[in-house]
Amino acid sequence: MQLVVADIDMSAHWYGVVLGMELLERGTFAGGDYAALRSPTGRFVIGLQTAASASERGAPMIEHLSFAVEDRDDLERHRDAIVATGVEAGELIEEAASWNIRFRDPDGLWVELTAAKPALQ
Repeated sequence: MQLVVADIDMSAHWYGVVLGMELLERGTFAGGDYAALRSPTGRFVIGLQTAASASERGAPMIEHLSFAVEDRDDLERHRDAIVATGVEAGELIEEAASWNIRFRDPDGLWVELTAAKPALQ
């Protein structure tokens, strides 16, 4: 996944503090500056880049990011840790198949953590 952000250093720091992402690589390519962030487990990478031109800057190019966590207890632990960093996180939302929390990154993109409800037996 590649996100266009206003400030790579600020976003890389935010994703590191709030979601525990680790800086994998930082550099420049033909399209501008970029950073690659890796999850602590190494199971996924998020790319951050600046817009190639002023006309491409603005709102994030996707509606929201969603990351799965183990269960509702884990979701509540993550929410407490996120709030402790100073990020304003919404209350737990119960949906048909999951529980979720949502908060915004430095560019205003919604980030969601979700815990699937146990399957009915």
